[in-house]
Amino acid sequence: MDWINKKKFAVPVLLFAVLAVYSGSLRSGFVWDDKFLIIQREAFFHAPGSALKIISSSDTPFGSKMENPYWRPVNTLSYMLDDRLWGQNPLWYHAENVLLHALAALLFYLLLDTVFRDGAVAFISALLFAVYPVNVEAVGFISARNNLFCADFVLLSMLSLFWRRKHSWLAVLVFYFLALLSKEPAVVLPFFLLSLRLVKGGDGQRAENRSWPRPSWPLLAGYFAALGLYFVLRRLVLGVFTSQEGIVLSPERLRFAATVLFENFRLMVYPFILNAFYTKKYVEGLGVLPAVLGALGAALLLYLAWRPKGPAPVRAGALWILWGLLPISNIVAIPSAPVAERYQYLPLFGFLLMAGFLLDKLFRIKSSRGLRPAPGWAVPAILVLALGGWSFHRDSVWRDDVSLFKSMVRANPGNADAHCWLGAAYQTGNNLEAAVNEFRTAIILDPGLAEAHLNLGLAYGAMDDPGDEMAEYKTAIRLKPGLVEAHLDLGVAYAGQNRPDDALREFQTAARLAPDNAQAYYNLGLAYAGKRQFYPALEAFGRAAQLAPMNSMVRNNLGVTYEQLGRAGDAIAQFQAALKIDPDNTQAMENLERLTGQVR
Repeated sequence: MDWINKKKFAVPVLLFAVLAVYSGSLRSGFVWDDKFLIIQREAFFHAPGSALKIISSSDTPFGSKMENPYWRPVNTLSYMLDDRLWGQNPLWYHAENVLLHALAALLFYLLLDTVFRDGAVAFISALLFAVYPVNVEAVGFISARNNLFCADFVLLSMLSLFWRRKHSWLAVLVFYFLALLSKEPAVVLPFFLLSLRLVKGGDGQRAENRSWPRPSWPLLAGYFAALGLYFVLRRLVLGVFTSQEGIVLSPERLRFAATVLFENFRLMVYPFILNAFYTKKYVEGLGVLPAVLGALGAALLLYLAWRPKGPAPVRAGALWILWGLLPISNIVAIPSAPVAERYQYLPLFGFLLMAGFLLDKLFRIKSSRGLRPAPGWAVPAILVLALGGWSFHRDSVWRDDVSLFKSMVRANPGNADAHCWLGAAYQTGNNLEAAVNEFRTAIILDPGLAEAHLNLGLAYGAMDDPGDEMAEYKTAIRLKPGLVEAHLDLGVAYAGQNRPDDALREFQTAARLAPDNAQAYYNLGLAYAGKRQFYPALEAFGRAAQLAPMNSMVRNNLGVTYEQLGRAGDAIAQFQAALKIDPDNTQAMENLERLTGQVR
C-alpha cells in the first residue's frame, strides 16, 4: 500500500482523471443560462464601475422583482474577468471550470490526508470525487461555476484550519468569507466544525479513530463572526437574510423536504439516472414512500455521526452530508429548482469520504492464506472506470442547447419547460418545423405556459405568418401580463403591420414594466421617431444609451434624433461615439460623412 500513500503518485493520477473525463467540455459552447449570465452581460462587463456594481447588487439577471435573489459576487466577477481576457470564447470559460474542479479534487485529497493521516482513504475518496457523474453539471455548465468556487474556498479554509501554521487563522477566515461570497451553502461550514468539536472522537483504540478533527474555540468564534458579517452585508445588498419567504416548517414543506432528501440520496448512491432539470412537479410526484425513506436516511446519518465507537471517516462524512444537504433541503425554498445535480457538489465530499473508507477496507483484504492481497483492488478500479466513463458520456450532454434540452425531454417527457427550451434551441438553428412541434407540445402539457406561446409567436413570425404570430403574443400577454418580451415582440409585429400607435403602446408598456431594459427604450425611441415626436424619442434613446453604453446603434439613432432637432454638434458626437464602439457601423459612417464630410 505504500505507493498509493505517496503524493507523487496521487496528485498526477487525480489530475489525469479530471482531464480525461472533462477533455470533451473544452469543445462545448455556452448553454442555457450562460446567455443571461455571460453573453448578454458583455456590455455591462466592459462598462465603467461594473465591478463595484457586481459587489453591491443582486447576482441575478431577472431583475429586482425576484423574490429570492442571490448575492454571489465572486462568481460574477470571474465572468467579468473572463470576458475582458478572452472575450466570449467558451473554450477558456470551460477550461477554468475544469481547473477549478481539479483543484477541488486535489484539495479534498490533501484535506483528508492531513486530518485522517491515511493516504489510501484520501486518494480513493478524491479519485471518486474527480470522476463522479453527479459532478458533471457543476463542471460542464459554466453558469454552475459558483459551486466550484464555493467548494474550493471551503476546502482551502478547512485545510488552513487543520494545518495549524503560523497566522493560518487569517487564511482560514479569508477563504471562508470568499466561499460565502461564492454561494450560499457555505453558511453550514461553522456548524459542521462546531459539531466536530462537540461530538466524541471515539475510543482512540482503532486506527481510524486516532485522528479526530477538533477545531479550536477561538477559530470557531472567528467563523461565526465572519458568518454574521456576511448576513449583515447580504441584508444591506438584498434586503433579506435568506428569502422573502424565509424558513418554513409546515407539515407540507417538511414532507417535501424529506422527498428532496430522498432524491439527493439517490443521486449520491446511484448517479446513473440524471436530469439537468428536476421540477417541483416531478419531486411531488414521487409519492409518500420516498419521503419516508428520505427521513430514515437522515436518521441513519445521525446515528452514524453520533455513534462514539464508529470509524472517524464514517462519522465525519455523515456529519458533512447532513450539514451539506440542509441548505438544499428546501426548508428555505430554492427558486430555480428544488433538486439539481450541481447542488450535490458540497455534500458529496461527505458521502465519498465514507465510500473511500469502505472501499479502502476492501482494497486491503488478504487472501485466506495471508500470502498476498486478494483482488479487492479490482473493485475500486472497476468502479472508478465505470463512473469516469459515464461522466465522460454525460459531459457531452452539455455540448450545446439542443443536446442539453433533448436530454431533459428524454429524462422527463412531461416537462413543458424542457420542450419549450428545446423548441427555442431548434429555432436558433433555423429548424422552424421542429421548433413549432416542441412549442405545441409544451402548450399541450401546460396551456398556461406563456413563454411557449411567446416562442411559438416568434416561430410563426419567422415563417411569415403574422396573424398567428400576433395571436400567440397576445395569448402570452393574457397569461402573463408582465412578460416584457411579449410586449416588445408584439410591438415589433405592430410596427411591421404599419400600426405605429399600437406599437408605441406596447413599447411604453415594456418600458414601464422593465425600467432597466435597454431594448424597451430603444424600441420606444424608434416608435417616437417614426411618429416624428423627436423630443420623446431623444429621451428614450438617451435612457437606452445609459443602460447600454456600448451599443453603437443606440448611439447612432441618438445622433439621428439630435440631427432632426438641429443639434448638429451633438449629433456628430454621437456618430463618433458609435464608430468608436463599432468601427464597422455603416449607418454611423454615412451619417457622420453627411454632416462633416469625413469619416472617422
